[in-house]
Amino acid sequence: MTQQVIYSTNNYSPSPIQQRYRVVLVHPSAGVNWSGGSEIFAIELARYLNSYFDVELLSGGDCGSFSSPSGGISRTQAFNIVRHPLISKLANKFVSHPEIVIEHLTNFLPCAIHLLTKPADLIFPCNDYGGLAMAGFVRAINGTPILFTEHVGLIGGGKSLTRNLRFHPEQLVAFSEETAAFVRNKQPQQKVSIIPNGVDINKFTPVGNHLDFGLPKPIVLCVASLKRNSHKRIELAMQAVARLPQASLLLCGDGIDRDYFQAKGDELLGKERFQIQSVPYEQMPEVYRSADVFTLPSIDEPFGLAYVEAMASGLPVVATDDAMRRQIVGEAGKLCDVTNPDIYAAAIEEILTQDWQVRARENALRFSWENIALSYRDLILETIHTHRQIPN
Repeated sequence: MTQQVIYSTNNYSPSPIQQRYRVVLVHPSAGVNWSGGSEIFAIELARYLNSYFDVELLSGGDCGSFSSPSGGISRTQAFNIVRHPLISKLANKFVSHPEIVIEHLTNFLPCAIHLLTKPADLIFPCNDYGGLAMAGFVRAINGTPILFTEHVGLIGGGKSLTRNLRFHPEQLVAFSEETAAFVRNKQPQQKVSIIPNGVDINKFTPVGNHLDFGLPKPIVLCVASLKRNSHKRIELAMQAVARLPQASLLLCGDGIDRDYFQAKGDELLGKERFQIQSVPYEQMPEVYRSADVFTLPSIDEPFGLAYVEAMASGLPVVATDDAMRRQIVGEAGKLCDVTNPDIYAAAIEEILTQDWQVRARENALRFSWENIALSYRDLILETIHTHRQIPN
C-alpha cells in the first residue's frame, strides 16, 4: 500500500503573492549544533522559505545570508560551561537541563528587542518554550502572530506540548495525527495542522562519496544522541546486532554518555564490529551511503529526521512498529517489536537479503523540502492574512 504524506489540513488556497512578507525564525542553537533535528529544521525551512518571503533566522552561528546573530548563548555553548564539575553540581540542583534554561534566558531580550525594532509579519520560534515565551512577549506589545512547530511531540506523555499550548500560537504544526489529536483534546480552540518534517533530497542521495570505517560488512547504522535512559533506546540496537555475527554496528552521534556506549558496544560486539563516530553534519550523506541498513529503536519519536535522511540515501529502515514509523517508513523497510532482541535481529537479517535502494529513495521523495516548504508557505500566508483580515 502506498503511503501518503499528510500535509496541512487547512483549505487555504493562496492567491499570487503581491508583497514580500517578513518572516523571522528563531533558534539560538542553529549554526552551532549541526546534529539537532530542530536546528536543521530551522535552517532548511528558512532556506526554502526565502524564495517566498523576506526571511531572517535568528541563530547562534552563521547559517547563510538569511541568518543573523540571536544575541545570546546557545545551549551547546552553555552545556560546555555547566558541565564543569563545580558548576554542574550546583546547576543541576535547580533544573534538569541548565543549558537550555541559559539559552532561553540569555536570548530572550536580544531577540525580543530585535523583533520590536525590526518588526516581522510573523514570528516562527523553533527552540521550544523559550522562543514561544519571547514571541508571546513581542505579540503582547505589537500583535505579531506566532506559528510554532511542535518538535517534542508526545514524549513524556505530552508534558512539553501541554506547556507549549499555554502560549496559544496562532497556528501550531504537528508531525502526526496522533499529536494533532492530543492538541485538539487539550485545547479545542487551538488551530493545528499536520505537516511532516523535510529532507534535502539533493544532499541526501545514494550517489556520491562513501567513507571507509574499517568495519566488516554489512554495516548497520544508528544515528542518535548518546544519552542513557533516553527515548532513543540505543542499547536495543546493540543487543540486536550482537546476535548477527556477520554484521557490524556503526553508532553515529555524541553526548554525555559516549564512554558508556563505547564500553557497552565493545562488550556486546567487540571492538572489531563496533564503532562510534562523530562527524560534521555536512558529512552525514557519506555516512549513510557507507552503511547497508539504518535502524533506530526509539519510542514516542516525534518524527525522526534520520529515518528520512537514511531512506533518501538509499537505505532501508528497521524500526519500532508504531503509527509514526508506519507513516514515515511505509514499505521502505521493516517495523517490528524492537524490545525483543531476537525479533529485532531477525528483521535486520531479513532486510539485508534484498536490494532496497530504489524503494527507499522513492519513499523519501515524499518528504522533499520543496514540497514541505510549499505547505508552510500556504500556512504562513493564511496566518498573516487571517491576522490582518485580508480576504483570501
